[in-house]
Amino acid sequence: MENTFGIFIKKLVKRYSAHNIAATSAQIAYYWIMAFFPFLIVVISLLTFANLSIDMLLNNIALIVPPTLMPFIETTIYKFILYRSTTLLSVGVLISLWSGGTAVNALLRGIHLAYNSKFIRPYWLSKIVSIMYTVLFAMLLILMMVALVFGNNIGNYVINIFDLNKGIVMPIWNVIRLVMPFCVLIIILYIVYRIVPRKHLKIKNVWLGTIAASVEWYVFSLIFSIYVENYSKYNQLYGSIGGVFILLIWLYASCMVLLIGAEVNAVYQEMKLEKVIRQMS
Repeated sequence: MENTFGIFIKKLVKRYSAHNIAATSAQIAYYWIMAFFPFLIVVISLLTFANLSIDMLLNNIALIVPPTLMPFIETTIYKFILYRSTTLLSVGVLISLWSGGTAVNALLRGIHLAYNSKFIRPYWLSKIVSIMYTVLFAMLLILMMVALVFGNNIGNYVINIFDLNKGIVMPIWNVIRLVMPFCVLIIILYIVYRIVPRKHLKIKNVWLGTIAASVEWYVFSLIFSIYVENYSKYNQLYGSIGGVFILLIWLYASCMVLLIGAEVNAVYQEMKLEKVIRQMS
C-alpha cells in the first residue's frame, strides 16, 4: 500500500512540473482577478436596484472568501454602491464575460493536459464554450448566494407550512446552510472533472480528485486566513492595495488546487489501467 501511494505521489509531482501547473494557475488567476470585481459590480448593482440588503451579501461572501479579504471587499462594494449606474452594470457584464471566459478557457486547457487529451477548437467556438461555462458558474454562485441570503426565510416558511418544531428544525437548517457552499463546490468540481476531459471516465475515477480538491481548497483557505491575520504585513506595506495581493494569492492557490485535482484523477485512472494491463499479461 505504501509503495503504491509513493508511486502515486511521484507521478503527481512529475506531472506538476511537466504540465506547468504553476504557470497555468498564474494565468487563470490573472484573468479571474480581472473578472472578480466586474462580477461584483453586476451582483451589487442588481441587489441595490432591487433594494435588497448589502449586509446580507457581505455576510455570505464572508462564508466563501478568507476573512482577511473582507475589509477590502467591503470598501470596494460601498464605492460601487456610491457610484452605481446602468452603464457600469453593462460594462461589468461585458468585462466579466470576457475575462471569466478567458480564465475558464485556460482552466479547460489545463484539465485536458492532465489527461493528455487534445484541446482543438476554433477560436470562436472555444470562446463561446468558455463563456457558457462562465455563465453557468456565475448562475450557480448567484443561486448559492440567494439560497444563503434567503435561507432563513425559506426555513421559516417551511416550518410554518408543515407546522414543525422551530427549536429543533431551525438549528438543523442553519447547519445545512453553512455546509451548502462546500456541497456546491463538490458538485461543480465533479461536473467539471467528469465532463471537460471528453474521455470515458468511470464515476468512481472522478471522486478522488473532486474530494481531494475540495478539502485542499477549504484547508488552504483556513491556513491562509490564519497566516494573513497573524503574520502577513501586506496591508502595512502596500496599504489598501494589499487586499488585491491577498486576493490574487488566494485565487492563484485556488486555481492550482483545481488543476491538481484533475491531475489526481488522471494519475489514479492511469495507475488503475496499468494494474489491469499487468493482470492481463
